[in-house]
Amino acid sequence: MWQGVTLVNDSVSSLPREEEVHSKIRKIRAFGRNARSVCAVLFGLGLVGSVVLLFIAVRLQVPANSGNGGVYDILTSPLTPLQLKVWTLLSVGLGISVWLVVVHQLYRLFGNLAAGAIYTPENVHRVRYAGLLWLLLAVLNIVLPATLVVANGFFDAPAPIDLDRVFPSFGELLNSFAAAGLVLLVSWIMDVGLYEKQHADALRRDADLVI
Repeated sequence: MWQGVTLVNDSVSSLPREEEVHSKIRKIRAFGRNARSVCAVLFGLGLVGSVVLLFIAVRLQVPANSGNGGVYDILTSPLTPLQLKVWTLLSVGLGISVWLVVVHQLYRLFGNLAAGAIYTPENVHRVRYAGLLWLLLAVLNIVLPATLVVANGFFDAPAPIDLDRVFPSFGELLNSFAAAGLVLLVSWIMDVGLYEKQHADALRRDADLVI
């Protein structure tokens, strides 16, 4: 008799816990849907920005010596050699491409969360991949401006380059590397959580087999 009462009490006490878990899953799914929509908008804006950048490089021209040495001025100045314009366009396009891949990875991740798939190997992989790409973006923030300066000297371009406008500030670089490290840390935490979940599921299956 006491065993039957214990089983009833255990089943009753587990109901609030299950309701709490389902409530959290619903919140995560709602967040995933909203975040996926934001990523879709950002991806679309990135594509539009790429087209606008190409139009600026090909069509738009400004008077000579009217700029202040930024990337925009390199692309639009009539004093800039064609080779340097192409190099600048490829450099900026590379940065935008990596950023779009990061947004796409986040879009797929939030899509999985919206579907209720939280601790999965695919999600861990996507977060880690996004963190590595973010780290690549932080490195490109240093490498690409440096290549522009070298290319400007190599092509002997009369258009001046303002280093303060081309290179990011120390604070911006620090934020980029910190953000990449934070995303990689999240991927590691998710990996540990996935391992614990798989281990708990295996123990539960073994217990069911014993019973």
